[in-house]
Amino acid sequence: MNPKLLLSLFGAVLLAALDIAILGPILPAFREQYQISLAVSSWIVTIYVLANLVGTSLLGALADRRGQKQSFSLSLGLMTLGTLVIALEPSFPVLLTARALQGFGAGGLFPIAASVIGLQVPAQRQGRMLGLLGATFGIAFLIGPPAAGLVQSFAHWTWIFWCQLPFLLTFLALATSQIPSDKRHQAEKLDFPGLMAFSAGLTFLALGFSRLSATNPWLGLLEPLTCASLAIGTASLVGFVFWETRSPSPFIHPGLFTPPALRRAFLLALAAGLGEMGVALLPDLAVETLGATKSSASLLLGPLVIGIILGSLASGRLLERTGPRPLLVAGLIAQGSALTAFGLAPASRELFWLAGPLFGAGLSCLLAGPLRWIVLRASPSEHRTAAQSQLSVSILVGQITAAPLMGALAGIRLWGNPQLHFLFAGAASFGFVLVALGLPRHFPVPPAA
Repeated sequence: MNPKLLLSLFGAVLLAALDIAILGPILPAFREQYQISLAVSSWIVTIYVLANLVGTSLLGALADRRGQKQSFSLSLGLMTLGTLVIALEPSFPVLLTARALQGFGAGGLFPIAASVIGLQVPAQRQGRMLGLLGATFGIAFLIGPPAAGLVQSFAHWTWIFWCQLPFLLTFLALATSQIPSDKRHQAEKLDFPGLMAFSAGLTFLALGFSRLSATNPWLGLLEPLTCASLAIGTASLVGFVFWETRSPSPFIHPGLFTPPALRRAFLLALAAGLGEMGVALLPDLAVETLGATKSSASLLLGPLVIGIILGSLASGRLLERTGPRPLLVAGLIAQGSALTAFGLAPASRELFWLAGPLFGAGLSCLLAGPLRWIVLRASPSEHRTAAQSQLSVSILVGQITAAPLMGALAGIRLWGNPQLHFLFAGAASFGFVLVALGLPRHFPVPPAA
């Protein structure tokens, strides 16, 4: 194994995760700097997620057509450019454009890095490396918010982004020099009509779901803008499926959905997105029921984050011994049990300390090694990176669909329980256990691409 290669992969993914982790402490500074409301500032997050959706699909497809080295360097280069623009303290519209660049570039980093590991790391150590890659998200949320707060206590918020630039440039130089060139004999043309239809479908559906609210009649489904967004998104995806079945070089190759194990992996990724939304709603639970401030509520996620880190490392080490199925079943049961506890037990700090690590460990089995490992083993070698990207898209789709559903349940407060949405999320997690049980016990070692 090449240490410099691994450093470039892990370092780039860590910085991409930090771009999300540092948002909590920085958003108030953005609102003060640009004199914007809370609703307007939410676009700093929304535009990143939408660009990330598109970038994940496009950059993964480019990696299979043009090579992992070029695509990874492009991803990291776009993220670096976006970070530089934000550090220059631009106008708010330019800031949103820079966040879109960051999100688009970051979308390709994890799937391409996982695919590179599949090619460059011996099969018997791939589980450990994927576990380490998954642990970077926990590490980012462990160090990111305190570091961002520390920088802001001594300097202007732009220094948070200036401090990232030397690392981004270092990892970019390492990636361009250490990732081997994997030249394709016959590079397929990129299916731009399919790309546009797929991107439009996901974007408009995400916008439509983001507008749903329990405070509106019928959750806001009958509002013209929401209804139009969902209709355009659905029509675009239907058109995408129709086009792809007839395209000579489809944007998402049908072969990705042929192996039953891949189909199950993509379904289980939805449970990972569901779990991530559960994590996102925990601070609100602490604020509403415990009277915690938003900053102290985030600190209550510390045990959960530690559970993600330790769970990612442990599951990565166990993968080669047990295979992914028992780890995924255990992870879903742990996630479901923790969410059920948050849904039924009276909210308390002790609940966060006891159920948090269990939740984190369970979620790590879905976000880290096991699902990525299945994709490496089951996907066609010529579409390996696209398969990793599809897994990331499935996780994002899980987040987008779970957000309005859990938010609506939280707002409705059935039977007077403000925590009932966690109970429904727990029940859904237990349901996904049936999907995991259908996975094969053993997977063949894939041939090199």
